[in-house]
Amino acid sequence: MLSFKHYLTEDLSGVKPLSGSEKYIFNQAIKPYTYEVKSSTAKTTTLVIRSADDARKQVKVDVEKKLEAAKFDFKSLKTGGSTGSTSISFGRHTVLITYKPSSGGMSETTLNSTMTELVPALAFMSGRTDFSSPKELYDFVKKIKGNPGVYVDKKDISAGQKFIQMMPNSSKFEEKMTNAIGVLKYLKDLNSESPIANIYWGYRKKPEGVGKNHKGDLFIKFTSGEMLGVSLKAGGAKTKEPQLNTYVNKLFDDMGLEKEKKVLVSSVYNKIHSTLKLPDNWDSRAQKSKSIDTIEKFREKNPKKYEAKYDEMLELIRNSVISAMNMSKKATLDYIRKQVLKKDDSVPLVVIKAVGDNYQQVTDEDQLDAFLPRVTKVRAYKSMASKQNWFIELTSRNKVLVMNMSIRSNKPMPENKVAQGYNLAIKYNGIGEAK
Repeated sequence: MLSFKHYLTEDLSGVKPLSGSEKYIFNQAIKPYTYEVKSSTAKTTTLVIRSADDARKQVKVDVEKKLEAAKFDFKSLKTGGSTGSTSISFGRHTVLITYKPSSGGMSETTLNSTMTELVPALAFMSGRTDFSSPKELYDFVKKIKGNPGVYVDKKDISAGQKFIQMMPNSSKFEEKMTNAIGVLKYLKDLNSESPIANIYWGYRKKPEGVGKNHKGDLFIKFTSGEMLGVSLKAGGAKTKEPQLNTYVNKLFDDMGLEKEKKVLVSSVYNKIHSTLKLPDNWDSRAQKSKSIDTIEKFREKNPKKYEAKYDEMLELIRNSVISAMNMSKKATLDYIRKQVLKKDDSVPLVVIKAVGDNYQQVTDEDQLDAFLPRVTKVRAYKSMASKQNWFIELTSRNKVLVMNMSIRSNKPMPENKVAQGYNLAIKYNGIGEAK
């Protein structure tokens, strides 16, 4: 009789599974997730499902929903790593699913953006621009060997290959691969206007001649020798995608406000986390797991009070960020130039948004860049209609531009909201009207 380890790992490709095959039913139940067998004994087989680090908790939820729908006898466990594990009973044999980060612990956000950046570049430089489906595009790209000119160095080749392997694990695989088809259409149209000699992926290292802080995701070298940076976004036709993704900690560091950051950290602890009887180093590596357990127990017993604490913390942090932006007009404009626009005088930048399997050009950044030299007054203030939105109002002699900003928790449960602490996510969502 086959061991369960063999039973799970034997190659059934091209073979019609026997009726009632536990392996077949199990694999079908957890699609599109795949696994590796970590260990196996007569009593227990331990499987590992890998995904982007910030998606592991959601993957566990998804897998358990699928097991429930398929009527498997399972238990959701809090043990087995920071994400917990899932125990499934197959008669006298137990299958234990653990959830581990993919290579490098990459976030799903990074994995998703790579699909819209790296995939179209590889396809274009390998001679293909037309694909009928996301699957056809992915199947083509995963077979590309070596470097068709897209990678700047060997480290990026290694990183790119790991990303490609992990892409099907993304919860937005179909959506982002569809967006990649849209980016390919842009590259095809651009090539018809001005022939492209090479496309570089600007993941870590930029190609020669491009500043290290350039905001481009792809860099296109034309046969004329000119270079163009392309910043890629993805979303709906009428949506406003973030044109800056940063965190409170980095914002204060970028603006040189170390003293103000310390005041904020202290205030958040004194008004929020100390009230839960957490130590002042609650988010240190040594204390974080225990602290999250304490926060989770509070949330489960007092959901309304928990949400009230998060709202209080959010307002405290939002006010502090707004105060930082109002300290100095020069410092704020410098921040916008360096961190929001990240322009490179030698290599121009265009912003392209993939919309489904097509694309459109974004003009907000060009408008903002042209307006900055004329700004005479800067005012940051909070939205009265939303607890997470705020604005930076830029005024010249006869015109006003409003930068739509937001601040909120962006970590997966249970590391979100109160457990995320002061270091919330900050986004610039384009030019608009204050609401």
